[in-house]
Formats: sequence, C-alpha cells, structure tokens
Amino acid sequence: MVSKTNSKNGIQERAAEIQTYVVTQLEDARKQLVRFEKDLLVRGKQQRKELEQLINRAKSGKELKQLKTKANEATGEVKKVFDGIQHRLVEAVGVASKDQVEQIKGDLNRLSKKIDALLKKPLN
Repeated sequence: MVSKTNSKNGIQERAAEIQTYVVTQLEDARKQLVRFEKDLLVRGKQQRKELEQLINRAKSGKELKQLKTKANEATGEVKKVFDGIQHRLVEAVGVASKDQVEQIKGDLNRLSKKIDALLKKPLN
C-alpha cells in the first residue's frame, strides 16, 4: 500500500509539474501576444502617419509643380538643342530656313513694289 501511495504522490507531483509548465508557457505566450499587439499598433500608427503625409503632399501639389517646372525646363532645353541641330542641318544641306524664307519674302515684296512704282512712271 505504501508503494501505491508513493505512486499516487509521484503522479500528482508530475501532474503539478506539467500544470506549472503549461501555465508558464501560456503566460509567456500571452506576454508575446501583448508585445506583438503593441508592435502592430506602433507600426499601424507609423504607417498611418506616412500615409497622411503622402496624401498631404499629393493634395498640396508642390511636388507635382516641381515636376512640371522641371519638365518645362527640359522641354525648353530639348527645343533649343533640336533648333540648333535643325539649323546646322539646313546649313549643311543648303536649304533656307523658315526665318530666311520669311526674310526673302519680305525683300521680294519690297522689290516688287519698287518695280511697280518704276513701271508706273512715264519715260521722259
């Protein structure tokens, strides 16, 4: 009978050890979940703040205005480069540019008027 009592006491002690172990594990898991929840809240607040900043930046249009300004500057620079290339190409080929054609047209109009005026004068 003594051995049965010792056996029951041993089982009860082992059950108490297992129960203590399980309770400790559950408490550790609960602590980890609390830390994880706090970390998630902090991350959520940070992400919300970043999102609000992005929305505010988009609403202000400041960056869009800067990009538009840079694009306009780049467009102007590209136009200058293309005009220079076109001018050199026209010179190399020997074709008159638009400005030169306009100038020639004006000169021809002036000369035509002078010729018309001379033709209207009587020959004496």
